[in-house]
Amino acid sequence: MGKPFKDELTNIPSTIQWAEQQDVNSLSNFLFSENKETPLICIGSGGSLSACHYAAMLSRQRNGVLAEAMTPLQLMYAGKEIIRGSKLLFLSASGKNKDILNAIKYGVKYNEVGMMSLTLRKGNPTEELLQQYPKVQRWCEDIPTEKDGFLATNSLVATFTLLCKAAVGSKFKVQSSKPLNLEPLNLEPWNFLVLYGALGEPVAWDIESKLTEAALGSALLSDYRNFGHGRHHWFAKNKNNSCIIALVTPVEKELADKTLACMPADVPVIYIETELDTPQASIDLLLKVFGFVNALGEARGIDPGRPGVPSYGRLLYNLDYFKLTNRILPNEKTLDVAVLRKLGIAAKENTSLWEYYSKACKRFVQRINRGSYSKIAFDYDGTLSAKDHKSRFKNGLCDDIRDALLQLLDNGVQIVVATGRGKSVGDSFKNSFDRKYWQQIKIGYYNGACPLTLGEEDKLKAWKKMPFDPELKQLEEELKHRLPETCVQYQFEERSLQLSIEGKMTPEESQMVYDICREIIWDKQLKGIRVWRSSHSMDIVVYREVSKLQVIEDKNHTLCIGDYGSVEGNDYEMLTSPASLSVDRVSKNADCCWNIAPSGVTGLDATLYYINHLTVTDGVIKCKFNV
Repeated sequence: MGKPFKDELTNIPSTIQWAEQQDVNSLSNFLFSENKETPLICIGSGGSLSACHYAAMLSRQRNGVLAEAMTPLQLMYAGKEIIRGSKLLFLSASGKNKDILNAIKYGVKYNEVGMMSLTLRKGNPTEELLQQYPKVQRWCEDIPTEKDGFLATNSLVATFTLLCKAAVGSKFKVQSSKPLNLEPLNLEPWNFLVLYGALGEPVAWDIESKLTEAALGSALLSDYRNFGHGRHHWFAKNKNNSCIIALVTPVEKELADKTLACMPADVPVIYIETELDTPQASIDLLLKVFGFVNALGEARGIDPGRPGVPSYGRLLYNLDYFKLTNRILPNEKTLDVAVLRKLGIAAKENTSLWEYYSKACKRFVQRINRGSYSKIAFDYDGTLSAKDHKSRFKNGLCDDIRDALLQLLDNGVQIVVATGRGKSVGDSFKNSFDRKYWQQIKIGYYNGACPLTLGEEDKLKAWKKMPFDPELKQLEEELKHRLPETCVQYQFEERSLQLSIEGKMTPEESQMVYDICREIIWDKQLKGIRVWRSSHSMDIVVYREVSKLQVIEDKNHTLCIGDYGSVEGNDYEMLTSPASLSVDRVSKNADCCWNIAPSGVTGLDATLYYINHLTVTDGVIKCKFNV
């Protein structure tokens, strides 16, 4: 099994060149743009775990939010709430080991934030599995080299390079410093204690992986300061067969020198150093470690690329344990998930509060199941259209949503759409449905300020020519003063009774703009306007005349579905209706705005789930929900 390790190393330059040329925009967006304030968990097994540590390190450095590497089993032991509330990145070169497939299945079952897989062989089992789950993003290209030998080599370098390019940007190019000098290396010891700093941590994990998997020696890992908290005692008892491997970058060189100067002179030290202090330093160290592993293998008489695998090794690798993990992550009730979305995990400690909301959720479901509805009102972005930029400006609804709405229209249902956007939403519906249905569809443009039957979009021109509200103008000018456009790339669109703020803003910049708008409203006592947030922008509206509730003529007989029901969201008012469901964020109101979709089902999938649990007879809608 495997191939000569030395031969694999000859392919690394071409592998790096291939990875440098790949488009990693989707990977970069997932890691460093989308929900970047959300914790990240990177999941992988064997050699891929080293890349997981690298991805987590890059995320921590770029986003300033906790990120962690885990094995698939660690992910399961972490629990449902960690899986539900963290971004998940699955790394597997071949995409076929059972552990990563099991982890993905649990991710799909619980996660409500975002998931992505990175694999390097097209048509692999992970890709085939994820065909069923379009909500999981995928990056998959064929690496030009053949399958790795026993140890991860070219696939690992490729993954490191792709991750680094995603973090650094389009001008990225792998850099290298002086090559590792193999001549003075002491390769006699069998026990290695690996010391590292921040950029060296992923590489330390790779040393542990390669030495252990190829039976070249044992490896203990420690950062430079934790070494001073007892780890050094290993050498007091086992000095004769032990050695320190020091991974050194310019950032921790002084700390490394002072640490090692404290050790007895007869303790052997192998220095693996880089002159780089950027994320590329980890790749430089990784390549040097490959050279060290090759030299160590030659000294041991073991080829790291084909060390020989015992029969029990195959049994362990192919162990079918998926059913056993159900004890770790048992199924949960939809009721508990719904209450959790309302209150958060900490509320479980307050038994009375949890019971109160549980009973309220049951009453809510019973009430909407008893009701009869002649109309159904939807938000657009995040509810009928995905939040990403491409979907927002697609010239029509996606097939699943269009087909689901068509069934409602065919049965005489009146559909209302309340959106912060303008004509583009009307165009999307006109391109999706035959003209015979247009009279059944009303769109409340600009957060309900201008409700029109589909086909009446020409009236928007006259509405947009109405005078711009003076309080909105005052807020716009004050925002420019407090936060100049040279600092944050925001854009204004004046729409009579609504001021929309969009642009290429990071989540942190968007939050800053939102907070400043609220401060201006308070400081200037602008009593006639409110600021609402959507999945892609924020709208400041004259709230006495602008409300999504304006398109709902009969709240008691209209079923409302939106995605941003929390108090700052632009669906908040609409989802105060008695029969209101959210496909994402909810308010604290126990009487309305519940998200009762199953665990892991959000956005458009939740919309489809709700529609599929409706029955329609002669234009009358009945709900058939269970919690």
